[in-house]
Amino acid sequence: MDVLKPCPLFQNSLMSALLAGDFEGKMTVGELLEKGDTGLGTFEGLDGEMAVIDGKAYKMTSDGKAREASNEEKSPFAAVTAFCPSIFLEAGESEDLEGQIRSHLPGSNYPCALKCSGEFKKVTTRTVSKREKPWGPMKEAVDEQKVCEFEKVKGDVVGFWTPKAFEGPCVSGFHLHFISESRDFGGHILSVEAKQVFVQIAFCPLITFSLPQSSLFASAQLTPEDLSSQIAYAEKTHE
Repeated sequence: MDVLKPCPLFQNSLMSALLAGDFEGKMTVGELLEKGDTGLGTFEGLDGEMAVIDGKAYKMTSDGKAREASNEEKSPFAAVTAFCPSIFLEAGESEDLEGQIRSHLPGSNYPCALKCSGEFKKVTTRTVSKREKPWGPMKEAVDEQKVCEFEKVKGDVVGFWTPKAFEGPCVSGFHLHFISESRDFGGHILSVEAKQVFVQIAFCPLITFSLPQSSLFASAQLTPEDLSSQIAYAEKTHE
């Protein structure tokens, strides 16, 4: 493989902890932005989806709307990187966006950060609504998710492609969030169709996990037998 510039990835908590119902805020948005300028996550109590792009964090709520998040808001789960892409491509309307990205990945065993900018034919997103304590498992929140469809929109897709070997700590396959060019709507991507999109891929062989020091995390069931199906149900990702 070609020698690519390594782009360190920082992740706050584990996906399996989120699935188990640990929605407690671990880091502030301000602290996350010190770790990276591009990525995604969620907010305490699953109060919206997070997209991090160009050094700013945005909060997408269950009505599909978005606003810039304050530095004081907290997150139970997020992944960010100081984005330094090494691979570039263009995807047109007749092309499968995820398939095009997958064909340009630097092997099948490396996590990669992604940023796709341009015009999209259609983007289908979901956003879960804020949960109140006592928090249940994430499946309950997903059952009440709000789905939005946006057509002929300009904006950015940010997120990650992660190998199957990292499933549990991360979401394997594609995990992507959309934010409009106007930065006022978006969400977690269920499906996306490109019209004319410029794709940047960053190579992420270096990963740092920050594990919460809390009784909730300490007692969470992180390795359920149906882990793969729980992730697929919650994220609707493609491997």
